[in-house]
Amino acid sequence: MPTPPTLHAPAPGVGAALLVPASLALLRTAYTQPAARARAFGVWGTVAGLAAGAGPVLGGALVAAFGWRAVFLVNLPPALLALVLTTRHVPRSPGGPARGGLDVPAQAAAAVSVAALAAGAIEAGPLGWTHPLVLGAFALALLGLAAFLFLEHRSTAPMLPLALFRSRAFTASAAVGVLLNTGFYGLLFLAPLYFQRVHHYSALRTGCALLPAVGLVAAGSALAGRLTARTGPRPPMVAGLVIGAAGLAGWLCAGPGTPYAALVGPMAAAGFGTALTMPAATAAVMESVPGDRGGAAAAVFNAARQLGSVLGVAVFGTLTAGGLVPGLHTAALAGAAGFLAAALGAARWAPGASRT
Repeated sequence: MPTPPTLHAPAPGVGAALLVPASLALLRTAYTQPAARARAFGVWGTVAGLAAGAGPVLGGALVAAFGWRAVFLVNLPPALLALVLTTRHVPRSPGGPARGGLDVPAQAAAAVSVAALAAGAIEAGPLGWTHPLVLGAFALALLGLAAFLFLEHRSTAPMLPLALFRSRAFTASAAVGVLLNTGFYGLLFLAPLYFQRVHHYSALRTGCALLPAVGLVAAGSALAGRLTARTGPRPPMVAGLVIGAAGLAGWLCAGPGTPYAALVGPMAAAGFGTALTMPAATAAVMESVPGDRGGAAAAVFNAARQLGSVLGVAVFGTLTAGGLVPGLHTAALAGAAGFLAAALGAARWAPGASRT
């Protein structure tokens, strides 16, 4: 039996939490015109999409050939290359206003809230939604959220400036990030289980089977950047969310006897719709705040996306407690409903061309 991973696993998550908002803030600083920024966000999404597309296939090949540790070792060369390129080519940003520290109490309250929410959702599968431990976890999540909001309201240097949420465009775009990642990454978590447990695919074949879901991410992101530059974020956001909802709903046909070809279209639609939405939503978030709040806005949007991913994996995984295929169908319906709700919010509050 392989040795379980050590407790150093949070380090990549911390690194990503630092890098993603910083990269978006750098793009906002580097491109002063909104249309140029929208195209830059599209390129940013394209690169992320290429990485996402290569991940399942490369991960399956590495696991099959060398074991699960190779999945983590393969990240070292690109990380070192990125470090060299950053030190050589990324200019120093002008210093912002001095802050009063890391706001550790609020960060701890937020971490407790998210962890308790995820734990409650995960344990609801085996224990039931009304089990005392599950209800206690949800209560702790609410208390952590209340403490976080209280601390941020009183802080002179808040980690999350609550004034950002006075903008409806910002709030709606952050909500889109939560719902988008909940549906897409929640289903992307269940899809490999379906292919491996129902159709008995190998790790490599499962990675290749997911290519329709992630293979169009790069194309969708590039198209989103161009459309956002011309029309503003609203049209690509709404179109992407509707296409993605159709793709998620297409998983209702999945079953023990479903041929793989029947799932190619739903996977492609879900991936393309997600890719079409994400750069536009990023542009909407970044354009809805003043320039000196770009870093905070990017951090909020990234946190919203990651919260959606956590909820998608936790909740959708719990739905399969009574059976993988029925749970997959319920998750597909829930994800599609979330996409449509996000589309309605984007149609109502996302900025159009005149505001971008």
